[in-house]
Amino acid sequence: MPDLLIENWYGMVAPAATPEKIVAALNRIANEAMNDPPVKQKLADQGLAVAGDTPEHFREFIGAETRKWAKVIKDAGLETTK
Repeated sequence: MPDLLIENWYGMVAPAATPEKIVAALNRIANEAMNDPPVKQKLADQGLAVAGDTPEHFREFIGAETRKWAKVIKDAGLETTK
């Protein structure tokens, strides 16, 4: 599978009913923290790359990852468990 890229990623999510104002505030605070030079350096020292962005972009990213891995599972003939 030469075109398959596997990466670990981490992110923050909130319940679907969370008001946009709160989501925006959490996003701003998280991005500020991750871009604080000492925090950014500590994460880099652990091999992590900071990629904070908007909630909308992260939602799209999660959707793309879900579709990608669903295809990998299907193409490999694997079954998911519930």
